[in-house]
Amino acid sequence: MSVKVIPIRPARQPAVAPAAENGPPRLDGDPGRVQPLLRELQRAVDRELGERVPAAAWLRELRLDDDECVVALAPGLRQQGQHVAEAAFATLRRLLSDTDIYVGAAA
Repeated sequence: MSVKVIPIRPARQPAVAPAAENGPPRLDGDPGRVQPLLRELQRAVDRELGERVPAAAWLRELRLDDDECVVALAPGLRQQGQHVAEAAFATLRRLLSDTDIYVGAAA
């Protein structure tokens, strides 16, 4: 009789803490410019985290005007926070070549 071995693996931790009860992120600026930025940021964050994570779990604010873009990341990104910030900055720098870009943690 053969014995079937079932490997035991630790449960995978989610990339970010569950979204707080804050609701959707605050978006400020021309929707025709902000929405495409949000889509590209979402793609970059998903690639960085290795899974699809709703914007409400990682983003608190995206503010865009003529010469400045501010991104406030959600607390609770755990160890990936620095990588998410770098991915967000690189994405924005690629898309907004003549804009001051600020990426940081929400207060």
